[in-house]
Amino acid sequence: MLVDIVSKNGNLLLNVGPRADGSIHELQRKCLLGLGAWLDVNGEAIWGTRPWSRAESMTSAGVPVRFTRKENMLYAILLDTPQEVEVRIRSLGAAAGVEVRLLGSDERLKWRQSGDDLIVRLPAPLPDQPAHALRMSVPT
Repeated sequence: MLVDIVSKNGNLLLNVGPRADGSIHELQRKCLLGLGAWLDVNGEAIWGTRPWSRAESMTSAGVPVRFTRKENMLYAILLDTPQEVEVRIRSLGAAAGVEVRLLGSDERLKWRQSGDDLIVRLPAPLPDQPAHALRMSVPT
């Protein structure tokens, strides 16, 4: 939900209500810790970003994709863990020289253009998590 809202220039209200003693209910605490752990790896695709010229796309396997941008970087955030090693993001073009990386990894990913679609070879296996962020940047 956070990624979808940010890609559309919105703000997410967490609605966490502490108890009278200041403690947070265990279920809410687990959710906050999970979100924090995800942001530790992928926060670059959220903090300080702006919406891109379009908010969303889809992979050929039906995984929703949301976009954010910052400076010379475009983030394509996959809203599920892809089961395939190669992900085809529909209607996304990349110019020659673009570097594609999975946030949380230093490895440059191999990619190619196929018509209007961008095909990215992912490192395998990806951990099962709600979203994975790809950073596309032009080397300076």
